[in-house]
Amino acid sequence: MKKPDAKELLDRYLSGNCTEEEQALLESWHLSRTASLNEDLSMEDRSHDLDEVWERLELPEEGPRRISLWPKLAAAAVLLLSLSAGIIFYLSKTPANSDAEQLVVAKTIVPGGNRAILTLDNGTEISLSDAKNGSLASQSGVNISKSKDGRLVYHLSNVNKPNSYNTITTPYGGQYQVVLPDGTNVWLNSGSSLRFPLTFDHLNERKVELKGEAYFEVAKQLKEEKGKQERVPFIVMTDKQEVEVLGTHFNVNAYTDEPAVRTTLLEGRVKVSEPAKVKEGVLLKPGEQAVLKDRLSVLKVNTEEVMSWKNGLFLFNDTDLKSVMRQASRWYNVDVVYDGNIPPTLFTGEVPRSVNAAAFLEMLRYLNVKFKIEKQTNTRNKIVVSL
Repeated sequence: MKKPDAKELLDRYLSGNCTEEEQALLESWHLSRTASLNEDLSMEDRSHDLDEVWERLELPEEGPRRISLWPKLAAAAVLLLSLSAGIIFYLSKTPANSDAEQLVVAKTIVPGGNRAILTLDNGTEISLSDAKNGSLASQSGVNISKSKDGRLVYHLSNVNKPNSYNTITTPYGGQYQVVLPDGTNVWLNSGSSLRFPLTFDHLNERKVELKGEAYFEVAKQLKEEKGKQERVPFIVMTDKQEVEVLGTHFNVNAYTDEPAVRTTLLEGRVKVSEPAKVKEGVLLKPGEQAVLKDRLSVLKVNTEEVMSWKNGLFLFNDTDLKSVMRQASRWYNVDVVYDGNIPPTLFTGEVPRSVNAAAFLEMLRYLNVKFKIEKQTNTRNKIVVSL
């Protein structure tokens, strides 16, 4: 490849027209420049540089600035980050050699993917990521298969053991979609599990048990009651609450390391309550979120942000750094620890979940946050975050 003109190369990179060879060259240049960057720029100089970059990227001068962290981050080497005091921070003088080396190491930490374990009623475990498409098992009159698009699907034939249960579990670094026996679609996020019966037929309610996070599109199911067709409620149980549904789309985030359980309604109607206070539950409207912490409250939320994980994105809007890193921990299958006191830091931006950890961690340096990657096992690393 002949030596390219730097400006033309950057133009092609920003427009997505780089060859793989050119992309590798530009990203290598970015890392090497980071490693040799020892300039102590004034805030005025940094502001001037940032203004030029905003103009170069044709971003609006007023209003909230929101940019994709990748690939513009590597190419432009600038990221807008909002802190709790409303201050904008830029890349500052840091031990850059160490940072560049850490980014190279981080490239080996790959993003998550379609990974899950199915545990049958008899205790047999099936790795869904390793399993071939087609029939996986036949259990108590229920055929279980893996579809061409990677979903787990249940087909009822002649159920002879109605009280049998299956559990699907996604590890850190995994997510999966399952079609339940009643036709309900469930998307499981990383580090989650769902326990459900092999059939919902002849039951007064459809009850499943969730740990972690999942998005549900509940199928309508009817039963005859006193000569009338009545809907069969769908209930999602977590350790701290239950969600009763009559046919709707909603998301439940019930990770044990999160400060609250959050249930977000996208379509339809749900009732959220604590197990011991079912009569005191709240009814949600689309666009509302039930938050269970010390008590149950209701907020209006940005559903696009809530559903970003299912849509292949990390999407943050004034999100605390520790919340950002909890999401990274689950998706990249890494432990995150903090060295010293980390003050509240709010972040706004988006990152595709398809990028490796290097692209994700690059943003930390623009928060004036340092990180160090420590190898723990053959499959799991630890990220130490400090200021």
